[in-house]
Amino acid sequence: MSGAYGHHVLILRHAHSSWARPGQRDHQRPLDARGEEDAARLAKILVKEKLAIDAVVCSTATRAVDTLAALAPAIGDDVPTEYSDDLYALGTDAYFAAVKAEAKARALLVVGHNPMIEDFARSLAGKGETAALDAIAEGFPTSALAIVGLKTPLDEIGPGAGRLLRVIRP
Repeated sequence: MSGAYGHHVLILRHAHSSWARPGQRDHQRPLDARGEEDAARLAKILVKEKLAIDAVVCSTATRAVDTLAALAPAIGDDVPTEYSDDLYALGTDAYFAAVKAEAKARALLVVGHNPMIEDFARSLAGKGETAALDAIAEGFPTSALAIVGLKTPLDEIGPGAGRLLRVIRP
């Protein structure tokens, strides 16, 4: 992450999931084999690149919780984590509110869903590095991690407050 920015928001779309089985709600869909592999690869990247995360906000949907669980070895068990139904059920405003609520964090991981994750990343990052912008130009795939640098504290963010620095696609 860039030292030019005092704060970072790491925006992660959950890993690939299976389709709902008969009688199963969308909220309960687990990761499939591809999702498990992608999440494990992302965990290795986080370790290799020493991407420090000091707080997490995660959707309560099973596929988001399972994605975060796969990253636990990379981010540690002692990182404060909030689970939010709003990240599953509500729009971009819920993502802004969740980030603002973690005002003390320097590097916050947000685990959520499309289309909200994509909309949130594009809204938060007013500008960005060309390669990062190109990486999400045609969508925000599962397991993609966007890193947005901010010069303002998290509780002061709004649309256009950050710069998209990088997108990791395991």
